[in-house]
Amino acid sequence: MGEEKINIQDTYLNDLRRSKQPARVMLSNGKEIRGVVTGFDQFTFTLQLKDTEVLIYKSAVAIIDGHRQESATSNATGDEQC
Repeated sequence: MGEEKINIQDTYLNDLRRSKQPARVMLSNGKEIRGVVTGFDQFTFTLQLKDTEVLIYKSAVAIIDGHRQESATSNATGDEQC
C-alpha cells in the first residue's frame, strides 16, 4: 500500500469552503475577485459572489488569500495567529 499524497491546494480550498469565509482571488491577469469558495475539482473551483456563482480555472489564479478576520477578543496576547 502506497503513501497517500497530501494535496495542499485541495486542503486549502476545502478549508475555505467549509469555513464559508470570503476569499480574495488574484488572477494572473491582475483582476481581483472576492467571494466564498463553494466547490472545487482538479482543475477548477467555484466562487459565490454577491449575486452569482463563477467557475475559475486554477491555472488562471496567481494568489488566493483566505486569511480570516480576527476579532479583538480572539487574541488577547497580541500574537498573530494564522
